[in-house]
Amino acid sequence: MLSKEQQELDEKLRMIRAERYACQSVARKALPNERVSMCLRRINGSDVQVLKHRKTKKAFYNGLLVCGSVWNCPVCAAKISEKRRKELQQAFNSHRNEGGHIALLTLTFSHKKFDRLKDILDMFSKATQKFMSGRAFQNIRDEIGMIGRVRALEVTYSDNNGFHPHAHIALFYTNDVNLENIEDEMYLLWEKACTKVGLTVNRKHGLTLENGEKANDYLSKHGTWGMDQELTKAHIKKAKNGSLTPFDFLRKYIEEEDEKCLILFREYVGCFKGKRQLQWSQGLKKRFVLEEKTDEQLATEQIEEADVLGMLDYETWKQILRYDNRSYFLDLCEKYSFDKAVTIVKDKKIYPQLAEEDIQKVKK
Repeated sequence: MLSKEQQELDEKLRMIRAERYACQSVARKALPNERVSMCLRRINGSDVQVLKHRKTKKAFYNGLLVCGSVWNCPVCAAKISEKRRKELQQAFNSHRNEGGHIALLTLTFSHKKFDRLKDILDMFSKATQKFMSGRAFQNIRDEIGMIGRVRALEVTYSDNNGFHPHAHIALFYTNDVNLENIEDEMYLLWEKACTKVGLTVNRKHGLTLENGEKANDYLSKHGTWGMDQELTKAHIKKAKNGSLTPFDFLRKYIEEEDEKCLILFREYVGCFKGKRQLQWSQGLKKRFVLEEKTDEQLATEQIEEADVLGMLDYETWKQILRYDNRSYFLDLCEKYSFDKAVTIVKDKKIYPQLAEEDIQKVKK
């Protein structure tokens, strides 16, 4: 018998999974010609395998096409970002154990509501390249004893200011320095770089440099996030203070069916497609003995031990897809059994809101 706390946690995890599958269906509507439209829908072979993790007791599918997109797909992004988070956390821990330091550098700029995302993103990229090249930045690297960096690119949106690209960069360094002085030096370089490409910045928001421990404490306190999560998962979380993350467009469409959400999501995908969400400086992963893996590899690899619950034939899978009950079918497998879940699917056309009726039917 599960404790009340475990039951509540299980239900919360089911709701999160249901939301991700629902958002993926909206992404399919927005991007019918992208791989996300087929992700966890198209069968690779002849049948769909259903498994359950031995440790977490969570059910999942195998034998389906996986898009592996960290930008387009809420389901794949959740898997990829969690594995990237663990890589980053390993690097943080190793560096600190060696006596090193970590700082969180944030870069942004001023923009207007009607600026095109593509235009300001291109300018931002050029400004970042100028900022980190040249003798002046090399002098700062030498001053702090910087051994590498990890950059996370992200974007939010608000009705007042439009799209807002920004970057969080974890700096791995070795010298004991005054970060406030380093921040002042960096800001002068950032302001100069932005001016050269036609962007404007201000001292209050354009650049911040924080001690990694303080940044981690702040993020954990105010958003239940650590620095590793802020760098790897920011684009999939629910934003605050009236702004929206890209996947908030999908959530909002589910609630309001506002076509503007699909238009904004398409604009975002068109600009971020092909970009790396996390960019490690050369040699840094090798230093911390981290294997190079693509997003698609992370989205498809199975590390945890799992047991096969059963196989779904094409007709049964087609019926599950017809009513978009992929998440709900996994719920039934976890609550009862694979065979009972299949019986319910084959017996009638099920909908998530009929869960209680189906549960009573299984009990009889």
